[in-house]
Amino acid sequence: MEERVLVAGTSGALGMEVLKLLHEKDLQLRGLVFTHDGAEKVSPYTKDVWEADASKGNLEIKDITKDVSIVISALGKSVSLFTNRGNSFLENDFYANSNLLDDALKNGVKRFVYVSIKGVEEAPEFEIPKAHKMFEDALASSGIDYTIIRPVGFFSGLHDLAIMAKRKVIPIVGDGSARTNSIHQKDLAEIVVENLQEGPRVLEVGGPLIHTRLEMAEMIKKKIGGKIVKVPEKLAEWGMVLPELVNEDASAKLKYFKYITTHDMVGEKHGHRTFEEYLENLDLKDLP
Repeated sequence: MEERVLVAGTSGALGMEVLKLLHEKDLQLRGLVFTHDGAEKVSPYTKDVWEADASKGNLEIKDITKDVSIVISALGKSVSLFTNRGNSFLENDFYANSNLLDDALKNGVKRFVYVSIKGVEEAPEFEIPKAHKMFEDALASSGIDYTIIRPVGFFSGLHDLAIMAKRKVIPIVGDGSARTNSIHQKDLAEIVVENLQEGPRVLEVGGPLIHTRLEMAEMIKKKIGGKIVKVPEKLAEWGMVLPELVNEDASAKLKYFKYITTHDMVGEKHGHRTFEEYLENLDLKDLP
């Protein structure tokens, strides 16, 4: 039987790049998407597409892993302040992946590659890393062969700052000295595919260059314009009180945003695509 790979979260920024690379290898592919638009987006690369919300229960995706050898999951809730699919981080990052893992175990899948986030061990008190860590623990104890990949962040995940720059302000929490090496989703997809058949239990990865948050804000300003505004940490904490009263989703995102932008988030260097190059190719018309 020819090997089949399931890519969950196929229509997202990372999932699409993984799908393209696997398609080039002429593998049998199956995709899991959330919407009909997502299904159409991935259709040039595979016609075997499931449209479902994996967080709703095992029956929703029953036998999605039948005849599948390897599962790659890029399932998860967007951390962008400008998107909200409705489900919580617990539902999208833990329950959805847990249901996928249950199906994989029932159908004898041999390997599971999960894309998590850096910070799950350093900041378990926040809702976002907590949900990822819960699934990491479930995967590690399941008995299946696995690799967990923890990127420090995608370039595309910085779109919020670009969107705000279009509105003439680029907020930086604290003094902007915290360092990070976010990675291009294409470089991250290459890491995922490199670890398709085998790999270490955990990989913490970043891009080729390390920048401070202030340096990245200055690059965004150079590309888009806007004014860099440094928000004191205490003031940022007060600013999170109101969203918490009216929107738990926004509150969770803001709290984690404050944490990652005021702490070093650096992973092992990979890839060659830089943030500056990414910005040069960014079409501002694609941003709201």
